[in-house]
Amino acid sequence: MSARSLAEKFFGRLQAGEVGDILDLMTPDATVSLVPLNRHGPMVTDGAAYVRELARAFPDLLVRVRRLFVTADNTAVAEITIDGTQADDFLAVANQEKQVDLDQAWLLTVTPDDRISAVIACGDEEYGTWTSCVPLFNAIASMASCDSEPVPIEP
Repeated sequence: MSARSLAEKFFGRLQAGEVGDILDLMTPDATVSLVPLNRHGPMVTDGAAYVRELARAFPDLLVRVRRLFVTADNTAVAEITIDGTQADDFLAVANQEKQVDLDQAWLLTVTPDDRISAVIACGDEEYGTWTSCVPLFNAIASMASCDSEPVPIEP
């Protein structure tokens, strides 16, 4: 499986809130960095907790991949939008029952045996919790030769 295909599968599982399937894509010692939240640690605990919280708070979650490419070192870089209606508290923000769309940039480090060993995520300032990574994403994209067309994600 290519790094691009693996990333597409990862975001499809994120949209479905399928923590077990996401962890199956990871190396046993995979790490996660949710940079603006200052959450860094093992994917099996910290990453899984974030995905569960996201799925619980946004039961109608939609993950749209707007741009996706793979760098020379096999890192999948994705610009995504997470859409959904808040139905429960999320990241210490009281349920506001409003529609949100969070722009984010995610970097997935892919090993030669097609497993994800690291996840780094950052994004917009919705809820006062995310900081913008768009300049970083655009800088990486401008250095890479890539197809930046949106990629449909199947749940």
